[in-house]
Amino acid sequence: MGIKVKETTPQQIEELRGRFNSKYASSPPAAPFHPTDIDRIRNDHLWLQRFLEMHDHDMEASFSKLWDTCVWRQSYGANDLEPSQLNQEYLNEGSVFVHSSDVDGKPLLIFRVKLHSKSKNLDELIRIVVYWVERTQRQQHLTQLTIFFDMAGTGLATMDLDFVKRIVETFKQYYPNTLNYILVYELAWVLNAAFKVIKALLPPKAVEILKMISKKDIGQYITKDNCLASWGGEDNYEFSFVPEAKQVTSKPLAANAGDDEQFADVDKKVTFANTAPMVLKESNINEMHTPSEGMLHINPKEFVNFNSKNAEATLNLKSIATSAVTYKIQTTSPEKFRVRPRCGIIQPNQEAAISIWLKSEHQLSGESKDKFLVMAMLAPGGECGGSDVAELWRNKSPSAVDVEQHRLVCRFDENKPKAQPDCAAKASKASVDCKKPAVGHDPASAMERQLAFTQNLQYVTLALLLLLFAGFGFLMYQQLGHHASTCPKATAYSCAKRK
Repeated sequence: MGIKVKETTPQQIEELRGRFNSKYASSPPAAPFHPTDIDRIRNDHLWLQRFLEMHDHDMEASFSKLWDTCVWRQSYGANDLEPSQLNQEYLNEGSVFVHSSDVDGKPLLIFRVKLHSKSKNLDELIRIVVYWVERTQRQQHLTQLTIFFDMAGTGLATMDLDFVKRIVETFKQYYPNTLNYILVYELAWVLNAAFKVIKALLPPKAVEILKMISKKDIGQYITKDNCLASWGGEDNYEFSFVPEAKQVTSKPLAANAGDDEQFADVDKKVTFANTAPMVLKESNINEMHTPSEGMLHINPKEFVNFNSKNAEATLNLKSIATSAVTYKIQTTSPEKFRVRPRCGIIQPNQEAAISIWLKSEHQLSGESKDKFLVMAMLAPGGECGGSDVAELWRNKSPSAVDVEQHRLVCRFDENKPKAQPDCAAKASKASVDCKKPAVGHDPASAMERQLAFTQNLQYVTLALLLLLFAGFGFLMYQQLGHHASTCPKATAYSCAKRK
């Protein structure tokens, strides 16, 4: 799902990128920004898009937040956080971790609130949160996440508003449009008032993705096989911290490097000589593919499908080999495309998401002439560093017998969104406006109703207490009055008069 935003154009992204490059050249920061962040800005549009989306395409606000975020990331060391730098007790207890995914395939950042204690150091806890976010976005290229607050068994003793506020503020300030959902599971009614405060901290857009759920409706957001057993699902996972698997990606640009100078070698043009005579179309695409997949499974298998709105495409590479596989991506038109990462290594049963963008000043050629070649081979020794991967492919012939090839054709995505149901056609069957969610399923309304119920219950309880005290007072008064009436009274006798 994610927050509903306006669509961003390539021109807006280029304008934001231009502003950043101009300021970085004319007024560089005291401490150079991290090379990974510079590479994101200069060679990747997704991060810039997130800032523009979060601020409704306000260029000044987007640029200001982008710059401030880079400053924070550099000073915080967000890109270089290692487990050894974290509080080991907090890290290994499993109060915060990433596991499984929601119905949209977004990773779950799980908070088991019952394991939290208000005596913990909030700064140390937030560092662990940042570590998990950064680790996940490295592994799945700036993916969105779903926050899952597991409130089962949580009471006032473990509910820490300050911690939740810090989590909300961290995402709000430094991770724009990164959340797909905010799921609050099995919230006790006594904590409703506390979460109303948290709801007020969220940007108006984020309130749309806040969902109060229980075992009855968790299946709407997480499939049963991805639900932990404690949530009523089939996943018997027990948390145990596992260090991040080493992944090799293309080397990031230096802070003062040009746009693509470090990738000159991997940008070389590939001609597909064995297929040059024929015009590639859907009818003959299979003739150009590797007959069988022995190392990589590629999705989509035959085409690089560019979104017609933002000229972006994604390839998902999955290793189906029994040992590490190294890959390299080339194109017939390197001047037209940005590809990140272009080469790397994938461990068995692991995946890598490859982002491809058509540069704004170019268009796809007609008759399916723009193509990509994905090459794969087993990594020597099981793993190697970034420079090793580049050197390995530099000396390797694409036609070598141990190289698996996958050829893909560039095209714009032809899938059309499904038509929305016609409200007028269904008016005779239901009196509810289909543009409006049912009141019973609106989480914001549900929270407000629960809060009102809690407040009314408090008033009723107070009234009963007052009546109880009044009754107790009346009984005490009656008891004292009865005691006074049964006590013997002193009688005054007068002297008899003499006659």
